[in-house]
Amino acid sequence: MAVQIPATGENEYKERYVAFLDLLGFKVLVDAAERVAQEQERLKEVLELLSQTLCNNSRLGSRFSYFSDCIIISADATPEALFDIFHSVETLTRNLLQFDVFVRGGIARGGAFHSTQFVYGTAVSRAVIIEKEKAVDPLTLLSSEVYADVKALDPQFLRWLESDGPDRFFVHYLMDYAGYHKTPPLPGKVSLDVDAERIAFFISRRLLCNSDRVLEKAKWFQDYWNRTVARQDGFAEIKANPLLAEPTGPQTTIVRRLLAPIR
Repeated sequence: MAVQIPATGENEYKERYVAFLDLLGFKVLVDAAERVAQEQERLKEVLELLSQTLCNNSRLGSRFSYFSDCIIISADATPEALFDIFHSVETLTRNLLQFDVFVRGGIARGGAFHSTQFVYGTAVSRAVIIEKEKAVDPLTLLSSEVYADVKALDPQFLRWLESDGPDRFFVHYLMDYAGYHKTPPLPGKVSLDVDAERIAFFISRRLLCNSDRVLEKAKWFQDYWNRTVARQDGFAEIKANPLLAEPTGPQTTIVRRLLAPIR
């Protein structure tokens, strides 16, 4: 793990992990909200999720900021803080899948300043470049130094990662679905059955779309799901199916409490 750049004070420029996330298709969501009242409610729910899902934690130096469809999460360059960033990315991505919204992002380590007024630094710039130029599909891609940090840590950290080809590792946001057993249900375990049905409906609908950009990302997600999640005692494969109906059950979303104010 790298040594932090010496600095003083809470809002200092120092070495941090930085995740830059983008909500794919947000412009389409906003355009639809201007025309359809139901889409206005959906947009409102998505925006509320951004503020309710993530939280600041002064003990880990973790903070988050968002504007429109862009989110920045940063934290100290420590193993515990890196775990928190992985968990934040996984939770937010899972929550937004329940509203048919994909997340794409990049995670880097380097110098960064993050307060309520300003966010800047080499790690911020690199995370943005990873998201804009390298991630391509709905995944949050790790930089080479972040992956090297993970490999140097406890092997349990590797469970947070999935491969997207040679030297391409991303946050495994379907991890809970991959480890889910439909029967018998464990006492106290949250059911993901309706959530999985809703995801299958949304992706199936995307797979039937005639837009190349939408179709490419849907096919990538279909492969990711079918490769890591689908199995006999879990969830079925996702396929294009015009007969699927959207589930009527409530979305399961995870809300993280604000732990400490960040000045």
